[in-house]
Amino acid sequence: MRKAMIFIDGTWLYCNTPRLAAASGHPDFHLDFGKLPCVLADEVRKQLGDEELDVVRTCLFGSYATNCDPRDDDARQRRLDFFARLREDYHYELEIFPINFLGRRLKRSERDPEDPFEPREKCVDISLATSMLTYAALPNAYDIAIAVIGDADFKPVLQSVRKLGKRVAIASIHGSCSPEFADPRDESRLKDFHIIWLDQLLDRLALRFDPHELECESPMHKGDRRVMTTFHPRRGQQFFCEPCREAYARSRECGRELPCPEAESPCVGTPLEGTIVKKVADRGFGFIHATDGRDYFFHLADLCGSLPFETVEEGLAVRFEVKREPAKERGGTAMNIRRLEAATAQ
Repeated sequence: MRKAMIFIDGTWLYCNTPRLAAASGHPDFHLDFGKLPCVLADEVRKQLGDEELDVVRTCLFGSYATNCDPRDDDARQRRLDFFARLREDYHYELEIFPINFLGRRLKRSERDPEDPFEPREKCVDISLATSMLTYAALPNAYDIAIAVIGDADFKPVLQSVRKLGKRVAIASIHGSCSPEFADPRDESRLKDFHIIWLDQLLDRLALRFDPHELECESPMHKGDRRVMTTFHPRRGQQFFCEPCREAYARSRECGRELPCPEAESPCVGTPLEGTIVKKVADRGFGFIHATDGRDYFFHLADLCGSLPFETVEEGLAVRFEVKREPAKERGGTAMNIRRLEAATAQ
């Protein structure tokens, strides 16, 4: 049996979701990432003459926003929840990197038209290429690399992987694929199979939102807790109906504290508020007690430039993002720490 590994440029795929939606004819089209590895393996298997193929790993490389405008916290959290679902429900291996928005809105259309700022994504392409080469050099790691990509920058790594004796399959999208990848003559010697077009497999890749009944677990819920929804909670995640989520969002805007509908341990990048409860000045670190009831370690390197370590005092109210998730045996770690009043004013 041959072994395959799938390497997904998550940023490229996410940005090209509108192309897939246009090709499907449904503006609300969503890609089912749970089906994606099986569909890709099936397409490669057909070209192998129905030879058995085992997908041993599916790796996705992407990014998430950090230090953005607080009004975009929900959008940021949705991206982080998406990554958590890939890891926990579908067993993807993730390498994700932060993009510092310096307090700005995520959408270009919602930022000052005269602001020249453009978010810079780092490490994603390099990480994908490095992982593909590393596993290719390991004995028996994989026989076939299935690359979900469109950027011509991956040309050198595909050629190098083939020189190491591995076979390469490329899955891409019409209109967002390098001409060299799509070239049936393959003069650059980049692949060993006919290209797999995702936009021709949409019936098999579409995420189906079938309504089902769940029980709302919010303490602020009123009426019958059994509600119809298309939402599928992650394993161990509590479910809160849309009215309860909206009520919680309104309470935050009004400055009132209601029970938070996200009681589970926060993911990397989750924005939180808290108070400095300890500072070890001679060693350059301290601890924050957050509003979620947990303590978070920080090093002076985790402070934003607007908050020098010398000015940090116990009792200072701060806003920060989770750098390392808390666990039972240890607390979490904080990053992008800034004064609460300064963060609110942005």
